[in-house]
Amino acid sequence: MTFGDAFLTLDDMADLVRASSLVNVPELIAAHGGDPDALIAEAGVDPAVVGDFNRFISYTALCAVVGRAAEELDVTDFGLRVSRVQSLEMLGPIAVLARNADTVEAALLGVIKYLHTYSPAIKAELHTRPRESQFTFTITVRQLPYRSQMVELALGVILDMFELLTDPNFRPNRITFRHSRISPLDVYIDRFRCAVHFDADENSVIFPTGLLSRGIEGVDDQAHALASRYLGEQHRHLDIDEHVYELLDKLIPLGQGNLVDVAHALTVHPRVLQRRLAEAGSSFEGLLDEWRQNLVTGLLASSDLSLGEVARQVGYSDQSTLTRSCRRWFGQPPLAVRRRLRAGGDSAMPTPL
Repeated sequence: MTFGDAFLTLDDMADLVRASSLVNVPELIAAHGGDPDALIAEAGVDPAVVGDFNRFISYTALCAVVGRAAEELDVTDFGLRVSRVQSLEMLGPIAVLARNADTVEAALLGVIKYLHTYSPAIKAELHTRPRESQFTFTITVRQLPYRSQMVELALGVILDMFELLTDPNFRPNRITFRHSRISPLDVYIDRFRCAVHFDADENSVIFPTGLLSRGIEGVDDQAHALASRYLGEQHRHLDIDEHVYELLDKLIPLGQGNLVDVAHALTVHPRVLQRRLAEAGSSFEGLLDEWRQNLVTGLLASSDLSLGEVARQVGYSDQSTLTRSCRRWFGQPPLAVRRRLRAGGDSAMPTPL
């Protein structure tokens, strides 16, 4: 699946990931003597979207890029190497939420709650016990090439997340993988600096439970509040409303973000889509308004785009419509909202959903 596809089924929507998941991957491929453009094109990914948090690719395509690179370059631990050149920042506003949570536990729960906004193809869970706790990672796509590479990549990034939230010298009690070992054992020891087990029941990082109550240094309460608002106060489940919300990201930049276009992409009649959204306690108009508010917030906070360009990116035909919407959402015109966000130290707010 690529951005050129006209139709997406609901199952297709579960096979998506932000294109920021490919950040630094082309450079790593090139550093090992490979041809990143060829590998990316082979996977059906538009090179123009690589590293862009605001665009989506299929999770299967991401796996194909990483897995094929591992094969062609004969680098069995390529997924682990990718994890060394990536960070939590590729999760966008989820990273802001985690970095500015009160405790490690609150940060992990925030990541778990909103991880599906980065990719509905993955999920994480936190299992707490008196002495040891377990942070698990699962890929939900059933038929997936190079799954082991992606799991190793993910656990490498999760390790870095723990280091960011606690300290650079963090060491897990142990790491567990569901798959069998695909690289020499010392490669894993070097990356995780702890015992590593394979053919286990879960893909997980196991750590002392006492870490969960640890405070996070340098917390910015206002940034946390903005990220929380940005991600939405209500947990969004992988239901019809989630699929519509994700499709708006794809279709509006193409000028195709109205009810008919979205229904067409989901291969249902517009009236059927409206009815299913109503059954879920939502509406197309409400989701579209929420999507626009989130995108406007992010663009005003993190870019110097003109107001006309901001209006265009959210699908408005003119700047005056953006001004009316900002007054309705925030009680202020766009420039005042931008000044308020910048004054609050939010200039580094990630690219929005």
